[in-house]
Amino acid sequence: MTKLLVANRGEIAIRALTAATELGLQTVAVYSDEQDKGHCRFADQFVKLKTPGSFLNTKEIIDAAKSVGANAIHPGYGFLSESTELAEQCKLNNILFVGPSASCIAAVGDKVSARQVAKQANVPVIPGTEESVTDPTQVYAFAEKYGYPLMLKARDGGGGRGIRMVHLQSEVTDALERCISESPSKQVFIEKAIMGAKHIEVQILGDRHGNLIHLLERDCSAQRRYQKIIEVAPCPSLSNELRTQIHNAAVRLGQHIHYDSVGTVEFLVQADQNAFYFLEVNPRIQVEHTITEQITNVDLVQSQIRVAFGERLDQQLGLTQASIPLNPHLVAIQARVVAENPRNNNMLSVGKITNVHFPQGQGIRIDTWIKPGCIVLPTFDSLLAKIIVTGQSFTDAVSKVKLALQRTEITGVETNLDFLSALMSSDDIANNLMKKIHIKTLEEQMNILLDASTTFAHERRARAAAIVAEAGDDNTFAAVAPTSLAFRPGDAFNIELSDTNDKDTLQAHTLQIESISTNNFPEEFVAEIQTSLSSQPIAISVSRKSAVGSKLRRKASPRNPSELASPVTGMLVEINVKEGDQVDVGQQLFVMSAMKMETVVKASVAGRVQGIYANANDLVEAGDLILETSEAKESKL
Repeated sequence: MTKLLVANRGEIAIRALTAATELGLQTVAVYSDEQDKGHCRFADQFVKLKTPGSFLNTKEIIDAAKSVGANAIHPGYGFLSESTELAEQCKLNNILFVGPSASCIAAVGDKVSARQVAKQANVPVIPGTEESVTDPTQVYAFAEKYGYPLMLKARDGGGGRGIRMVHLQSEVTDALERCISESPSKQVFIEKAIMGAKHIEVQILGDRHGNLIHLLERDCSAQRRYQKIIEVAPCPSLSNELRTQIHNAAVRLGQHIHYDSVGTVEFLVQADQNAFYFLEVNPRIQVEHTITEQITNVDLVQSQIRVAFGERLDQQLGLTQASIPLNPHLVAIQARVVAENPRNNNMLSVGKITNVHFPQGQGIRIDTWIKPGCIVLPTFDSLLAKIIVTGQSFTDAVSKVKLALQRTEITGVETNLDFLSALMSSDDIANNLMKKIHIKTLEEQMNILLDASTTFAHERRARAAAIVAEAGDDNTFAAVAPTSLAFRPGDAFNIELSDTNDKDTLQAHTLQIESISTNNFPEEFVAEIQTSLSSQPIAISVSRKSAVGSKLRRKASPRNPSELASPVTGMLVEINVKEGDQVDVGQQLFVMSAMKMETVVKASVAGRVQGIYANANDLVEAGDLILETSEAKESKL
């Protein structure tokens, strides 16, 4: 009996475990945190890894497989899915790697070598450097020849990490530093920025007998920070002539390297100029594979496993290029629901999921890992669910996904549900069949979309309140309702404080609310209060802490520029000063990492470092006080 270990977590682990079970295989899941093992219930066995970093450790994954007698490994996406080392080590240990051969991964596994392969396969390539760059002067020289804007890209980046667009020479140094830091290999190259382009990708599938086909294309132009949030298959705005040229280029590249698994060839497309350029190859299954499955009726994950075991496309799988129509009769759209706050620069939101409800109906598919009580951790990506709809036309699919988004409820963490609703209701979606949407459209229209998302948020809260009102004493639906308490100016409260070891040290104090600026308790409550602790009014800010904080840390005061807080929930990867240092405005103080993307925090006022309240590699929450300068005022409490 073949036993397959899935070296991943979340919804892709569930997807791969399910596909393997359907094929009659024994399955093994892996996890690293007791709070993040929901996918394990879909496996026959599961193994605990040492740390979250173990997902990136080839030896630990191989050892986990050996410990349970697994003779096949599916890497999912991310983590080690594009690792030549894992593919090679699997072969050395007589374990089947469910993915392309190590030589295929090596050929396209980093963006520079992939560019060279594309050139050899006669596929159009964007002007760029063939070697990595480490010094700003190398970037300046490239800009002298090709001009700004330009792109700095990590050779091994992904998911928007290690990518920066540079518009001015003054931006080069910081952008290069961040790209190098976010790159696992610390290697970065340059490309000329192609403005106004659509992001079109072609799904390819090869076997180990020399057969290779494409399964049409996806339009992935709706992005922010180079991360996709809406994908459509097929692209509704390509001419058949340009569509065929792009398909042929993808197949030509795959055949050139004898590609033998599922993969994606990505392009930047300027449809109005009938031009396209190679972007990269992803030698793995992708997040958006779902919409290709919906329009082709091909199970890509099962196909990936079957070709890895040596089955032929044209015989056992019954797939030829002729079996994939150029113009399918269906349109599929995927919306990525993430634990991020669009109103706070899409910062990660972590904590416990308190309620989940997804819609059902014809043409609706939900791929997710969440359920009430599960924990969203900052150590992994923010993807909560994929809402996939299939319609008879683009207009039909848009109507379905809009309704599905409105009927989805997730509470406990911030999500982008209302932003997605605003995007799917925008003119560029509704009236132009995505013809005008390019990879920078969302960023250009961000303020408009955020304003529109407010309306959807109000409607969502109104629906939740109506459900609770209709339920009456039946509290079955209470979890979807806002839980804010009705605090009012003038409300007074008694607070008693005592030492747990000496109850006689009781101190009684009174707090009275003077004015309220934010009244969203328990999530956030900001007010001016009178208290017996002080003769002067005091500003108070109460915010809910998530379920995953490593320590009870004081929150920084947003009114005090000398108190520097973490802008994100994540890992403190770097502290650039020490206590007693004099700092200037704009000086780098510390660096945060969330979902492998780094955020630099700089001094907004000059002063001397008076206190540092966290250490490198600490997990901290957004708003936690990290550093205090000499300008800080002593707390009255």
